[in-house]
Amino acid sequence: MKTGIVRRIDELGRVVIPKEIRRTMHLKEGEEMEVYVAGDGELVLKKYSQIKNMRDFCNEYISLLYRHTGYNCAVSDTTSFIASAVEKEYFGGRMISRKADAFLSARKSGYFRFPETEGLLPEYGAKELIVTPILLGGDVIGGIFMVSKTAMSMPDTMVRHLEIAADFLSRQAE
Repeated sequence: MKTGIVRRIDELGRVVIPKEIRRTMHLKEGEEMEVYVAGDGELVLKKYSQIKNMRDFCNEYISLLYRHTGYNCAVSDTTSFIASAVEKEYFGGRMISRKADAFLSARKSGYFRFPETEGLLPEYGAKELIVTPILLGGDVIGGIFMVSKTAMSMPDTMVRHLEIAADFLSRQAE
């Protein structure tokens, strides 16, 4: 077992998570953490993800989006991708980029063309991309990404599709 950074428990039972770890894990003030005991006396502190708990449902929903639009779709929580309609080798467990995280934090939908897509989905080769945050109680709990390696037809309509999908997924997370 590796020894990381050692911290003391204070009189109120709190432990400070070091800044380097918070940055690496994309942890922000106010985020929920899951705490449980694993084997051999290990205490596990894990970032809680409502979206990750809905992985199978998200896969089903975005598969339908893909079937009806023809564009690859993926769902992320605030840290990594948890579901994708196709190209699972790219999205499978990949962390979202800092640029995508910052965009989702702005709580709005966006339509992007190359080269802007590179900062949001590095090394994917997307010509066009739509990103919509999934909000629950005003907080960002994830995002939906629609990607095309060619020109999208009716991008305004596709933005609306993703906004409806995000609203639907947020209601499922309640």
